[in-house]
Amino acid sequence: MLIKPTTLSDIDDALDERNTAVKKGAEDDLRPIIRKVCSLIPSYLQCHYKHLVLRRDMAFKIKSLNKTLEYITKEKHKLNFSMLKGIEGKLEREMNPSFLDQLKVYGRDAEKNKLLELLLSESSQAPSLPVISIGGLGGIGKTSLARLVFNDTEVKARFNKRTWVSASYPCEEIWIAKAILKSLREYDASDLVELETVLRHIGRFIRGKKFLLVLDNIKIEGLKSWEHLNYSLKCGCQGSRILVTAREENAVKKREKTREENAVTEKGKTHEENAVMEIETTFTITLRTLTKEDYWSLFCQLAFHNREQCENLEEIGRNIVDKCNGLPIAVKILGSLLSFKRNVEDWKNVLHSEIWELAEQKGLFPPLLLSYYDLPIILRKCFSYCAIFPKNYEIEKSRLIKLWMSQNYLKVEGREDMELIGEEYFENLVMLSFFQDFQRNTYNGSIISCKMHDIVYDFAQFIAKNECFIMEVNDSAKSKSESSYEKVPHLVIIFEREGSFPVPVYNVRELRSLVVEPRGGFMSDVDLGKLSDRLTCLRTLDLSNHDNVWYDLIKEVPKGIKKFIHLRYLNLSRNRKIKDLPETLCELYNLQTLELHLCTNLKNLPQGIGKLINLRHLVNDETSISCMPKGVRRLSSLRTLSEFIVTHCGDVSKACSLEYLENLNHLRSLGIKKLGNLTDGTEAEKAKLKNKKNLLDLHLNFQEDQVRLQKDEEKAGTNNADEKALESLQPPPNVEKVEISYYRGKVIFSTWVMSLTKLRLMSLDHCKNLEDLPSFGRLPSLESLIIRSAMKVKQVGDNFLGLDGHDIASSSSIVAFPKLKYLEFQKMKEWEEWKEKKDAKIMPSLCFLTIGFCPNLKRLPDFISQEPSQLELKIISCKTLKQSYDRKEERENWRMIPNIKFDHE
Repeated sequence: MLIKPTTLSDIDDALDERNTAVKKGAEDDLRPIIRKVCSLIPSYLQCHYKHLVLRRDMAFKIKSLNKTLEYITKEKHKLNFSMLKGIEGKLEREMNPSFLDQLKVYGRDAEKNKLLELLLSESSQAPSLPVISIGGLGGIGKTSLARLVFNDTEVKARFNKRTWVSASYPCEEIWIAKAILKSLREYDASDLVELETVLRHIGRFIRGKKFLLVLDNIKIEGLKSWEHLNYSLKCGCQGSRILVTAREENAVKKREKTREENAVTEKGKTHEENAVMEIETTFTITLRTLTKEDYWSLFCQLAFHNREQCENLEEIGRNIVDKCNGLPIAVKILGSLLSFKRNVEDWKNVLHSEIWELAEQKGLFPPLLLSYYDLPIILRKCFSYCAIFPKNYEIEKSRLIKLWMSQNYLKVEGREDMELIGEEYFENLVMLSFFQDFQRNTYNGSIISCKMHDIVYDFAQFIAKNECFIMEVNDSAKSKSESSYEKVPHLVIIFEREGSFPVPVYNVRELRSLVVEPRGGFMSDVDLGKLSDRLTCLRTLDLSNHDNVWYDLIKEVPKGIKKFIHLRYLNLSRNRKIKDLPETLCELYNLQTLELHLCTNLKNLPQGIGKLINLRHLVNDETSISCMPKGVRRLSSLRTLSEFIVTHCGDVSKACSLEYLENLNHLRSLGIKKLGNLTDGTEAEKAKLKNKKNLLDLHLNFQEDQVRLQKDEEKAGTNNADEKALESLQPPPNVEKVEISYYRGKVIFSTWVMSLTKLRLMSLDHCKNLEDLPSFGRLPSLESLIIRSAMKVKQVGDNFLGLDGHDIASSSSIVAFPKLKYLEFQKMKEWEEWKEKKDAKIMPSLCFLTIGFCPNLKRLPDFISQEPSQLELKIISCKTLKQSYDRKEERENWRMIPNIKFDHE
């Protein structure tokens, strides 16, 4: 008997088809039969007949599946198979993921000191732009050492610019140049096509500045590529450095090329054309294996975190560490695994596990195999799905959770909060050291993205070798290993250069994930109509355009998209030529995520959007959508609605008003745009935001329609309307993030702002009429505060600190901004004075302060230097402030802040 390998997938498909057909009333699936029979059956029996036919078809499918499962069960007993069982339920431990950021690096003091000496020395005999390399085996700790010095206090103070770029595959120079530019200024280089243009931007940002560039495991294609990049980087000032890491001791070395080596090869190409670039280096530090005691110390800080029984487990633990072959990554993974183990017997099981021998036989990494098989089965699936990403890929956490959700990995009986389940699963994998290189939100410290160590990634690829496949398309004629993906359920296509969509992919009918990544090139249009005709089992379809904004993967969405009946995740972001979406898209009843970010020409959402009753995330920001369809009110499962557009009162007949948000009570993230169209607070009240108990993230944008703006800009009462609307848009008290932009009121007097005791981030942007800042200093949980383009604010003082009305004696016992870590003031052209109240405790936790384009600010308050060891101060284009710093008598006030950076545009 032949058995299809995707038996469980077939069950999912059958259930999906059944549920979808029920929702649609089975008209589409059964219409050929129904049309013929309905004329012979009385109308009151037709409905019953449809359901009978539907139930009959489903019964045949389920019966067939049952036979297959029975056969598998018999064969399992014949072959004496046994099931491996991991820990069930949520993994629990005493520390959290942020602990991993503070892990101490053991046994590298000598290498660290040598590296710091090379980075910080100011010898006049040094080359104009020294290149320092760290070499060693994979997993030996090259990246950890580079991170250690990159974040060193002295290094931060010495270099005006620090930028980090990494990749584990050969990269073209334009990709690296764009990555450098983005890291330098968080600059969106996606619309830059020519290398010369990118290099010119890089030169502009580093000219006259001392910079540190880290190239982590970068391989550059072609010898001339490095020369181009290196030349553009030499416009930085003396003392700039480049730090590179590479696997194996001989992977990074001084370039010693002769004319003979550049001779033409047998194939008619020079070594220069064939080779992956070996970067010319000035100094090399080679990492050796650590001592046993260093490994033991690294292991202990993970395995014995707050563990009292350390002494009882030491002997077993040391024997386990001896099996790690001198690799820190192995010690970290085993230490993380054993931190979940509660008794001696569990530790002995790890030490004597047969997996050590099995892994060696298969050439695998034993610590990973041990950790993997200790996971609950569903977490194993979540981990193996990560093999869908290319090596060294920056995995966005929120996207990963949505992808897991689209594959039904996050369904737990009795729980509807799949996103929170995904957060828990992600955190568990983090705590087992399966992820690293975390990018955290500057404002609240939450993880935005991560990467996988090369060894961990290779292991994931091994586990998922029959599940996930990455196809690299290098030219229009061929792609790598085209025949290898015919049976896999999850496929990623990466376009390195210009090419066409591989035709054979249209025939992989059981494909469940299809992701297209235009890494360095672009492709001819994807035939979305042909995909929907043939790849009807897809759960995940990602055709987002990423960096290639100058070329679109797709230009229109065909009506045939309705055939993707199993689709849960659809990402069309950055396809700027899409103008509308067909009404048939609303027949994707299982759709959970619809991403339309930066589809700048998209004018409307389909009117029948209310049919998407399972939709949880609608990401429609930065489009041209002018009004929301009324069906939005039926999307009761929504967790994310990035932009709800308020339509001018004259257009209400074709769009929904704010009252249509009333019943969307599962929302966690909500943006409301064009609030300036409101004439008072009456309609704003109808949104009932304060009843949305799950709401954590709120963005209120007070822009208005351009036509109305031209008519009403000078009218009295405009400011008053915004103030009333803001007062009526009170969120629930548990909201954590509030952004207010284009607000035209003179003051923010809303009482609810000061009642947000759990607020962690507040942002005011383009509040051009604002004359005084609210008493944000009273907010007990505020960690990040951003004020931009508050053009009329002239003074920041006691009211801002929340100390107004307090005398000196009482204010000394009050802490203003007790948890504030990040503070930013930008483009406040009239701001002259920053007052402070003496003897009051102000911003004791401040770590980052950025002041930009505030030309009239005279000086900083004294409390800024109260905690000098932890403060990073960045000043951009503040002429008066810079002049104050340059005066000797004033510089004494700054001496306690060692980490000051002045910048200019």
